[in-house]
Amino acid sequence: MESKRFFYTLAGLFRKQLYRLYGRPIEGVLTPGVLCNVEDPTSDVTYGDVIHPCVRYTEEGFEGHHWWMVYTPLYGWNDKLENPRLCYADAEKNETPTEWKFYCNITECPAVGYNSDPTMLFKEGKLYVFWRECHTPRTKDLGCYYAVVGCYVKGKIVTYLNNTQMEEQNLYIDKEVCPTMIGSNGTIKAYSLHQRYEPSIIHVFPKNIYKVILRFLDLSNVFRLYSRIKCRGIAIWSGEVEGSFQYVKTVKIQGVSRLYQPWHMDLFEATSEGGKRSLFAVVQSNEKFADLCMAWSEDGEQFHICDSPLFTSHMEGMMGLYKPTTQIVDGMFYMYYTIQDVENESLHRLFVTTIDWKDLKHKLGIRI
Repeated sequence: MESKRFFYTLAGLFRKQLYRLYGRPIEGVLTPGVLCNVEDPTSDVTYGDVIHPCVRYTEEGFEGHHWWMVYTPLYGWNDKLENPRLCYADAEKNETPTEWKFYCNITECPAVGYNSDPTMLFKEGKLYVFWRECHTPRTKDLGCYYAVVGCYVKGKIVTYLNNTQMEEQNLYIDKEVCPTMIGSNGTIKAYSLHQRYEPSIIHVFPKNIYKVILRFLDLSNVFRLYSRIKCRGIAIWSGEVEGSFQYVKTVKIQGVSRLYQPWHMDLFEATSEGGKRSLFAVVQSNEKFADLCMAWSEDGEQFHICDSPLFTSHMEGMMGLYKPTTQIVDGMFYMYYTIQDVENESLHRLFVTTIDWKDLKHKLGIRI
């Protein structure tokens, strides 16, 4: 453990110099948040682990609660535990929800493969939950490797949708990573990250050499020298909430640092003082040792990343910084994120930070 920490410390010092070389800030504009308590019905197995959170606020309320979250446990990076579960929180006006109560499980572990990347949408009085299935019996039957599937929930009864929402037939190129469903003018768009997992050239090598190359590439990524994962941009899909989505196109994120390969994200809409609605994305910059950044779009297609990050992996207590999720409620910006526990690297804990939305836009230089 000590040797591992020394290695990460050395890599962190090297990355700091790279940040200075590329003019990337070492610190973010937000202050670290407060720890949340998430009720865990399987604490003897998952130990309160929280990752891939998606938090949504509904003004109308749903079953008596305004704040809802879907997430997956992933204790020890065991993907057999990575199954979506739903919870809720109650808070008075202008209070920050930190106490989350378990509501129900969304789905169990498939016989083969795993679940990941849950997201949530309120539409027409229904709470919809979507997630990805990866290398499961269902994806095999469909002739694909990854698929986004969904359900709606009412009275703790989960009703699964008949159709898959998105499918990916390519093993090493995936256009539906970490999707977010956005409702606009009666239509639904889905935004996800378009990833290339590995360079195709390494697939020609024998299995033992292939594994060595992967380890080398992962080591190179820790030092930000080369990443085997390449983000090609944001994939845009269009469809019906209870039907299938069709891939439309992939758009690049403008202004992304050469040190970044965006890995996960969450999106939200916000209204300007003039009444114009714009789209924002909070982006996890890399799979490991990530920064959290904001990107904005006036037309829902051209995304521009901000020069200043929200959080960076160099900030104290930010080890294992992972996928953020955000909401704006009554002019306040709420961002939930997870980090690895200092004493137990297998455990991910949920934190939340808040700031006035206007103040945050000023700090980031956003003028829309």
